[in-house]
Amino acid sequence: MGVLPGTVGTLQATEAIKVLLGIGEPLVGRLLIFDALAMDFTTLKVRKNPNCPVCGNHPTITEPIDYEQFCGMPAHDRSEFVSTQPVETNVNEVRQLTPLELKARLDAGEKLVILDVREPHEWNISNLADLGAFLIPKGEVVARVGELDPSVEMVVQCRTGGRSADIIRQLIPLGFHKLSNLDGGINQWAREVDPSLPIY
Repeated sequence: MGVLPGTVGTLQATEAIKVLLGIGEPLVGRLLIFDALAMDFTTLKVRKNPNCPVCGNHPTITEPIDYEQFCGMPAHDRSEFVSTQPVETNVNEVRQLTPLELKARLDAGEKLVILDVREPHEWNISNLADLGAFLIPKGEVVARVGELDPSVEMVVQCRTGGRSADIIRQLIPLGFHKLSNLDGGINQWAREVDPSLPIY
């Protein structure tokens, strides 16, 4: 129903104008439910989430995000994002490790380091800390490369595998060659190995 996102989009635009101009009563602390078939609106009060990365007690997102840089890949329709990687590198050159393969190797007792390159708020949603994973956000990896050991085998993971593959391509010229990308990222791990983890 193409009309549905149009209606919701108009409502969102109205809320944005109210907030920007400081007029009216914006939907702060309330959830608006729109039933298009019944043409009915219901408003519910919602509690503030103290752990919200944007509006919580200790926010980790304090400014707009460049989503193309954040995801490590250009938008499909247009992009000003320019990769800093050599043009001859591509995702096909990155060694992939499926979640089931990683689980089998960990179950066999292999010593693998798991580097998570997502953002802190994503880590708070789901993580592999119980498997020894540690977090260095993508934008900090190169600056913190001294914290990594090129002599050990490392599996790099993110949400779906794009950012982690990009980090691998950045680490290879720095002398890291024992690298694998978790194919499908932590979301695929949740689907194939641990369904208790949320998919986002």
